[in-house]
Amino acid sequence: MLIQELIIHFLMCVLCVFTRGYILRDYPIDSSAPSVHQQQLSVTNATVCSLQYSGDGKQILCGLGDSSVFLYKSNLTGSPAVYTGHDSAVSSVGWSHCRQWWLSASKDRTLRVWPSGSSEPAITLSGDMLSHPISGAQFYYLDKFLLVACGDSLHLYLYHVDHTHDDIKRYKQRSIVKLAGRFKTTSATDITALSAINDFFSHVVLQCGADRSIQVLDVNQGRVVSEWPDAHSRAIHCIAQNKGSAFATQSPDSHNLFLTSAVTDGVKLWDLRTRRCVRRYENHLNRCHACDVAMSPCGRFIASGSEDNCVYMYDIRSSKYLHKLHRHSDTVLRVAFNPATPELLTGTLDGRLGVFRPGGGLRLSPDPSGAQCGLPTSPL
Repeated sequence: MLIQELIIHFLMCVLCVFTRGYILRDYPIDSSAPSVHQQQLSVTNATVCSLQYSGDGKQILCGLGDSSVFLYKSNLTGSPAVYTGHDSAVSSVGWSHCRQWWLSASKDRTLRVWPSGSSEPAITLSGDMLSHPISGAQFYYLDKFLLVACGDSLHLYLYHVDHTHDDIKRYKQRSIVKLAGRFKTTSATDITALSAINDFFSHVVLQCGADRSIQVLDVNQGRVVSEWPDAHSRAIHCIAQNKGSAFATQSPDSHNLFLTSAVTDGVKLWDLRTRRCVRRYENHLNRCHACDVAMSPCGRFIASGSEDNCVYMYDIRSSKYLHKLHRHSDTVLRVAFNPATPELLTGTLDGRLGVFRPGGGLRLSPDPSGAQCGLPTSPL
């Protein structure tokens, strides 16, 4: 990564941490992995297809198999806000960095951008703009672009959100969307997974193909600069970068690590510096469903869903699992770490959410002077 990008990322992390109402002390250093079941909530009978915390850890987006999106408080109390409009399962949800908007993408070939607090989308992409099913969508480059994986192409859209409506022509969209770039995979294979960092300026986009490859796209150059063919024995369904968070600053080298997962082939840890797989995690069961994998904000723990109704928690430095998290009623498809506290959220095939926290409890400091903003060493 460029030195300028890392400096901007560090300054943003410091700003975010010191402007919160509470400060997490020593979270990236001595917090244990989430292992104790704290809460369970039955959402609906529909499958939990996608999960994401907001950047401040206070809200949760939950995309469901019945084409709806639920918006919860992070403590899962109260009734959720329900958003409808898609005609098929919501495969992707994502928050903007500024948390003023969020997006949802569905297998019905539509993408919607919703202003926070609004019951109607400000942007809807469909039709000729998205001719194939969406395999991944997110905000990119500090919310400047929408990044959408569709078929064998990666679409980069500039956009302007205007959520006002004409009372007479309420159907007319006032927001502006413009295609800024389109990048095809090297072998014309369909994209199966997508990941890019939105918390700071980065020109690197990771994409996985149906031909089992991993490709590193440099958006500045507009081409694939590195490729790993046959990265797994099956097509990769999930890719997770070590993005950190505003509450857990890591060493710059840690951002070169990312995870991939494929059915029957476990989870692999990759390093962009060496361009090779550096570790495998294979204790969990994944023979049929596309189970998620996620890396903790501190960069020390890995959580993977499993078909034996458990979540497997790994230490990134060891291929053996640390904890096996039970108390699920069906296959665990989705896992997500809270960026602000050591907390893991899980979503199951039968539509239930679960929350796990460390057994030793959580230490919070209401005084910014009590925060320790050290940079931990690389986990490898």
